[in-house]
Parts: sequence; structure tokens; C-alpha cells
Amino acid sequence: MVTVPAFVWRGGALRRALTIGAPVGLGLGVLAWLDSGFLLAGLFVFAVVGVFYGVWMTRRMARYWSRARDFDGADRVAVVDAVRRGERVGDPRLARGVINYAAGMRASAEAARSLRWLLIFVLVVAAGTAVWDTIFGSIGNAVASGVYLVMLLVELFWWPKRLELLLANAARASELAHAMVSD
Repeated sequence: MVTVPAFVWRGGALRRALTIGAPVGLGLGVLAWLDSGFLLAGLFVFAVVGVFYGVWMTRRMARYWSRARDFDGADRVAVVDAVRRGERVGDPRLARGVINYAAGMRASAEAARSLRWLLIFVLVVAAGTAVWDTIFGSIGNAVASGVYLVMLLVELFWWPKRLELLLANAARASELAHAMVSD
């Protein structure tokens, strides 16, 4: 939920699933095609990962911000924008949504922290695989492994700082919304 940009919240559940699942499925499908050399493998990964990831993330989003259904698409985008930027929401009737979304964002981030150790393990495996693929594999294998490795390095080094900023912004927006509710 923390990684989902505001514009994704504009549509209903199906649109959110497609908006999230299609790019992830496409990216991983292209990597599968590069790695295997088979277009069919890439199409299979695109379809399976796109559907499952889109549905899973949409359900996760609904679990952590169950009150999203109380708002229309434009209001959801306004709430998410305000929280992610740490700003006061323009419309006072959205203040409770800001408080609820910020709490969901914190809960989602906290739930993901327990799996952080797994990232180190996967990074070590990815580094070994990248070295192996570079020496013994095809160009496609090496490129796919390199991309996976870079994505993991971004997750390990860039994402924690970004997450800290997003959570600080969420706390600020929630405080501002609490002040609007109590006024």
C-alpha cells in the first residue's frame, strides 16, 4: 500500500488491480522473456503475475484502508496526495479519511518490516545468480539478473529513506487532519 501512488486510487477495485498488476506483470514478463529466451514464458509471467499481483495488492489496499469505499475516486486521490506529501487536505470532510489512510499506511509499513531480513537473503542469491549468469549464461540471462540485482539494491538502499519520509509525511498530515476534526 505504501508504494501505491495516489492516481491509482481514482478507480474502483478492478481498475486498481489493472493499474497495479499490468505494469508489474509487464516488467517481470519482459525479464522472464529475456532470461528464458521464450516469448511464451514472458507472456505467461505477464498474465499470471499481472493478475495475481493486481488482485493481491488491491485486496491489501482495501484491508489497510477499508474506509476508502466511503469516498469517490477524486476524494481518494486528494486524501492519498495529502498524506503522501504531509499536507493539510483541502476539504474538511476528508480529514477523517486522511487520519484513516495514514494509520493504514503505518500498519502496512510495520507489517512489511518483519520480512526485511528476507531481502538480504534474496540479495545474496541474486548477486550469485548475476555472477553465474554473466559467466555461464546468455546475454539475456545476464541482463535479467542485473536488472533484478539493481531492483534489490534500490529496495535495500533507496527505499528505506523514502519510506521514512512517507511515514513522516503521513504523521504530519494526520496531525493536521486531527486539528481540522477537533476545530
